[in-house]
Amino acid sequence: MCEVKILDDRTMRTLETALDVASARHQVITNNVANVDTPGFKAADVDFVSSLERAMASHGGLAGRATRAGHLSVPGPVVAGQSLVVQTVDEGVSMKVDGNSVDIDLEMAGMAENATMYNTFAQLVSNRFSILKYVISEGRR
Repeated sequence: MCEVKILDDRTMRTLETALDVASARHQVITNNVANVDTPGFKAADVDFVSSLERAMASHGGLAGRATRAGHLSVPGPVVAGQSLVVQTVDEGVSMKVDGNSVDIDLEMAGMAENATMYNTFAQLVSNRFSILKYVISEGRR
């Protein structure tokens, strides 16, 4: 018998990966916000496009790897010991005298942007399931 994988197509894998990357970015942003008053803390971010490209190239799930104390761990499998989430740390000029580089306004704007992206991808997944439900019910309601 032929096995049909309805939910295992390129579109669903891409949407799943996009949701994983947006989730990882949300975790990094919340870590930045939580450390807004920590002396010497450097803000981090997740490069959404690079992370998505890297994950799609590996055809796997997303993973994270803490390379220093203070990094936020990202759950998931690691492929060949390398994180698929591209996380950058702002080592540049600090905004405060204590060496902390977290700008709360930028973090909140990043969180709003990320939430919009996550909700968009979640809606696309929901639409995909609605189409499948419609097909399974043969268009009847």
